[in-house]
Amino acid sequence: MSIHPHDPGDLASLTPAPRRGREMDRRLFIVGAAGSGLCLAAGSVAPLSIAERRLVAATLGADGRTAPDLLEALMTYARREAGQRLRPSSIDRAWTLEAARRDLGRELAAARQDGRLAEWIAGLSPRAPDYAALQGLKTRYASFAQAGDWSAWDGPARLLPDARDPQVARLRARLSAEGYSAPAAEPELFDRGLADALRVFQANHGLTVDGVPGPATRRELNVAPAARLAAIEANLERARWSPRLRAPDRVEVDTGLQVARLIVGGQEHLRMPVVVGAPAHPTPMFAAQIEAVVANPFWNVPDSIARNELLPAERRRPGHLAAMGIGWVNGRLRQRPGPQNALGLTKLEVRSPFDVHLHDTPAKALFSKPVRAFSHGCIRLEQAEAMATALLGTLNMPLDPYRQALHTGATTRWPLVRPLPLIVTHTTVATDDYGRALFRPDIYGWDRKLTLALAQSARQG
Repeated sequence: MSIHPHDPGDLASLTPAPRRGREMDRRLFIVGAAGSGLCLAAGSVAPLSIAERRLVAATLGADGRTAPDLLEALMTYARREAGQRLRPSSIDRAWTLEAARRDLGRELAAARQDGRLAEWIAGLSPRAPDYAALQGLKTRYASFAQAGDWSAWDGPARLLPDARDPQVARLRARLSAEGYSAPAAEPELFDRGLADALRVFQANHGLTVDGVPGPATRRELNVAPAARLAAIEANLERARWSPRLRAPDRVEVDTGLQVARLIVGGQEHLRMPVVVGAPAHPTPMFAAQIEAVVANPFWNVPDSIARNELLPAERRRPGHLAAMGIGWVNGRLRQRPGPQNALGLTKLEVRSPFDVHLHDTPAKALFSKPVRAFSHGCIRLEQAEAMATALLGTLNMPLDPYRQALHTGATTRWPLVRPLPLIVTHTTVATDDYGRALFRPDIYGWDRKLTLALAQSARQG
């Protein structure tokens, strides 16, 4: 694993020019001990003024530190919040969203020189509301982790309505700890209020919602707070990689939450569930452009799917490919358009290095599942026609030709008059409308992989 260190630039990048009437302190000291990520051998740096020390200490909660220690702590904080600790694509080739490279030393020097230190510090972190919500979860789950593990839920495998059991009170207390409150006159009674609280918990954890504390629900209840905190930290780090400035009209897909959103004029216009890549074929994190809408697309079968799946199936059951409308065209397998086509009736064509597109699917039943990771990497839209219509409308393109093509079955491609940005992210921790944590399974193992990379980066300094 290759961890990409921040390039500190030359030593002068941390040295603001002396101001009139103020003499520069020429003391030599080393900035950048383990964890700071800014390793300078030695140099002359203007000491932090009293006002700067107070500002930095208040921001970092670092009262009592010396001025050099405060400066080191500030650079550690800056590097973290600006997303400069890692180069994501060097850890996993599917992680191509990464923060723009920055010379934080020069930025700090310029901010001090111009009296903008407070503004610079405030601008290091993403300003998205979702990021602030994750920071709130981090504080809350850090306190849970400090208090110790939850009491393990080892009650009955099934609890029927109106059952009484001493373990019910423990379940009630466990849910209440994370904000799923269900007060009752009889704490040991498994009443409707507790079942409803458990259903919300299940929905927020990507589980089957049945109000029953079965094996999967019990496993989620028993995940330690420290593990939850690590997942929150991983999601904060990924949020720092995402583009800070986003076009007002765009499509966003989140492969962890498994949802697609069309943003128009900076506001959510359309939202729908998606099916994303299976664990063996993860959908990458990337930024690209949607370039065209295609009605009734052909499916040019990727060589890997042909070799590993379709051709072996044809050998076992001759005629299988013909029944699917698949035949040989110019030396490769191709499926004709139609309702059973793997791409469905609509494809949104995306230009990216990954050959990942957004498209319809005949497998509609998959959208009702709590975890929807079944594709070979492409993104299946629950309402592809609605998304295509909304895209064309947003760009003031005529809708009738597209609708007519769907009716007649003609394969037709419409290049967008203006390519629309697409951002594909991966979130496994968010918040619901009540500020409670929403956890999703780490389907690709990316939380764990990122946690290990961050730990290695911290050890390397």
